[in-house]
Amino acid sequence: KTEEDYQLYFKRAVCYYGLQNFDAALKDVNVVIEKYPQPQAKLLRAYINQELEDYEAQLADLNELIALSPNNPELIQWRASVLMESGKYDEAQKDIRYLLAYESTPQLKSLLGLTYYYQSNPDSALIIFDEVIKEDPDFMQTYLYATSLCLDEEAYPLALQYINKGLALDPANPTLEFYKGIALVETDQEKEACRSLTKAFNAGIDDVADYLKQYCY
Repeated sequence: KTEEDYQLYFKRAVCYYGLQNFDAALKDVNVVIEKYPQPQAKLLRAYINQELEDYEAQLADLNELIALSPNNPELIQWRASVLMESGKYDEAQKDIRYLLAYESTPQLKSLLGLTYYYQSNPDSALIIFDEVIKEDPDFMQTYLYATSLCLDEEAYPLALQYINKGLALDPANPTLEFYKGIALVETDQEKEACRSLTKAFNAGIDDVADYLKQYCY
């Protein structure tokens, strides 16, 4: 088999990937990489393993690709997300801080806050979330992260503060209405809670149903 023959395997792997037949795509691209371990094939394999949720296989290829292109922000951000999904928060923090040194965005900074949240360090996470809200108050995702953290920590009055700030920017946000309903229930404000829970349910948040049955009907 010539290198040209192996390119046919690669092209078929791309087709299988497009058809979401990821096992067949992986089989073909592995044939190529075994003989011709080119970056293009390893990048395709990383995409395939992303769909298969094989974090370790993704990281192996991403590490090799980043070694070849150490300043590629897209690859580093991809690796950071895989590290987070696989629970390797210390390593994810290193990648995120590296990216923040070049460009500080609310998405990246909020992601850094999440790493502390998942490390059971809520105080550090909230400090970062507060910084993001101060610098980029229109970035809605931070309010959702901060509220979720507060609910997990049973800090319901603080959760309501983040919720109300978020709803001031996006009054129709169904997730914040759901969170508001939970926080109000936990602070014995059931009448107001039912209003928020009903809004969230009507907006399509199905998880609200159990709360409505328990507290409102």
